[in-house]
Amino acid sequence: MAFHGNAANVNITTDVATGNYGSSNAIPIITIDNQGRLDAINTAALTLDASVNTNSSTGDIGTYGFLMQASGNTSYEPGQTLAGSNLRYADSTGRVSSNVTPSGTWKLMGYDSGSPRTNSGSGSGTGTGSGNISGNVEGNTSLSSGNIQGNTSGTLQGGNVQGNTSLSSGNIQGNQNVNVSGNISVASHTHDVNSFGFLGGTRTFTAKASTAGGNFSGSGSVSLDNMGVAGNVSTDNLGVGGNTAVTTDNLNVAGNVTTDNLNVGGNASVNVSTNVSVNTTVAYPTSLWMRTA
Repeated sequence: MAFHGNAANVNITTDVATGNYGSSNAIPIITIDNQGRLDAINTAALTLDASVNTNSSTGDIGTYGFLMQASGNTSYEPGQTLAGSNLRYADSTGRVSSNVTPSGTWKLMGYDSGSPRTNSGSGSGTGTGSGNISGNVEGNTSLSSGNIQGNTSGTLQGGNVQGNTSLSSGNIQGNQNVNVSGNISVASHTHDVNSFGFLGGTRTFTAKASTAGGNFSGSGSVSLDNMGVAGNVSTDNLGVGGNTAVTTDNLNVAGNVTTDNLNVGGNASVNVSTNVSVNTTVAYPTSLWMRTA
């Protein structure tokens, strides 16, 4: 029971129950009559209206924002505060929005571990492909061994053979024209009797005239067909030229082959197998903060 007035004029107003009025989800409703007297106290449920902060600007006191630490990896517990200069606006995946820094002081409304999120994994794959290639080979190629397939033919423009050639056997085809000349020398000889007669009762003989030697000359042809030959034939500095064919099939080769600036081209097929292991820092954590000052 409550009283209003003074000792000369005391009036009973209304009965108000003793107690506390209002709570986290109810607010007190106080009724005053026209005489200025307390008439009643009641409570009403608290209704939150999202439109309360609709006119607030981003970063104003009392507003919230998803923020992440500008640098470092410090751990913060719920309720701790941090200057806005140490925070950056970000989305829920930890991506920073144009590196914008808020003003004022902010209270953490959750937990911020400060540790980066890291993705790790592995994978493998295979693939095939084909295409055209072209280009130049730089440098020389070294052959350790191998065989040449096919024959080589072409024209010799000229050159000299160095050294002599040894013939083990063979036949000469054709004839050889020869010219001969020389002297004939006779050491002793006899002649027929040219005439005879008697001179003073003695028989006499006259021999044919003769000389001790003579000269001869002439020409002829000697057949060399199928004549066997063997021995060394001098071919040093022999000039060569014309068409030639060289059998190189299964010829063994080794050594350096000049391939500098060799043009290559054709089709290529590629088979690829890959194994990949990845550890990637994805983002730093983003938490909900409220500006308090």
